[in-house]
Amino acid sequence: MKITAPFLLLIFMLLQQTVLADNEESQGKHLYKTFCSSCHGLGGGMDMGQRVAPPIAAVRFHYIGVYPDKTSFVTAITNWVEKQDENKSLMRGAIRRFNIMPPISVSKQDTQKIASYIYAGDIEKPPGFDEHVKEMHGSH
Repeated sequence: MKITAPFLLLIFMLLQQTVLADNEESQGKHLYKTFCSSCHGLGGGMDMGQRVAPPIAAVRFHYIGVYPDKTSFVTAITNWVEKQDENKSLMRGAIRRFNIMPPISVSKQDTQKIASYIYAGDIEKPPGFDEHVKEMHGSH
């Protein structure tokens, strides 16, 4: 059986896209840990009196419900990080509790990588998060 050049090119392109997607998510995870986790990470658990911002799992929960596809999710998160606007927030309770998120110095490209990582859902949840969601929002 003879393998043709176009067939090999197609296989190479498909493998390259997989590697790039994995690399983007890996970069997003690193950037999240660098810029976001100190406020949105596991510190404080679900005791909101011990936190400075909602857990990133809560941010994902609220945004994925409104922006279920990756493109709109990433755009919404990126827009929020570029310009926080209380009137456009999906988490008004978090703003009342923690105030509005201060501006952070992250490039748009890096913010998109972070948002892609969050969208993928391989994020840590504080102990008790699932119970909190069920109590506050019903079973999802």
